[in-house]
Amino acid sequence: MNYYVDIKLLTDTEITLGFLWKKLYAQIHLALVEVRDEKNLVSIGLAFPNYSGDRFLGDTLRLFAPTKEELERLDLNRWLIRLLDYLTVSEIEEVPKDTKFATFGRKQFKSNSEIRRLAKRHAQREQIAYEEALQNFERTEAKYREERDKNRLPYINIKSLSTGHEMKLFIIKKSSEIEQQGKFNTYGLSNTTTVPDF
Repeated sequence: MNYYVDIKLLTDTEITLGFLWKKLYAQIHLALVEVRDEKNLVSIGLAFPNYSGDRFLGDTLRLFAPTKEELERLDLNRWLIRLLDYLTVSEIEEVPKDTKFATFGRKQFKSNSEIRRLAKRHAQREQIAYEEALQNFERTEAKYREERDKNRLPYINIKSLSTGHEMKLFIIKKSSEIEQQGKFNTYGLSNTTTVPDF
């Protein structure tokens, strides 16, 4: 990752940061969907420079790409035209030398309907009662919910393009001493591919 662009959210008393994140991220997702490859992956990764891990993403979104041309091709101003009163977009800059690295990935938690579906399959496969399988899955999910609440992961409320459902996109950051190259999903996230962290 050699180039980046910063998008800074400008809040006021009428519009919350959470609302702006939702609107911004929807547009960034649409832009990334347009440049995805045949595997539904992109070479543009996202970072949250003010990420604290305590339900706070900050007010800045940073987009990284291997080349300046890839960020130019994304044409951010076209996607963000309706939001330009509420944010600023920096010029494309070179990534500073000798930066650290991090991954910004998605952390998913199972929904109640998923737990019921998995319990039913597990009961059939293991030939145990559905209620027993459901209790096992519910205990496991309770542990994950406790972990989520304890970690207080930041999230963005988004609407899925494929299902139309509202969901929380939980974002987890992991620091890394070495760069791991690869691609990102159409939310600009990866649990394995790093971006510069500065």
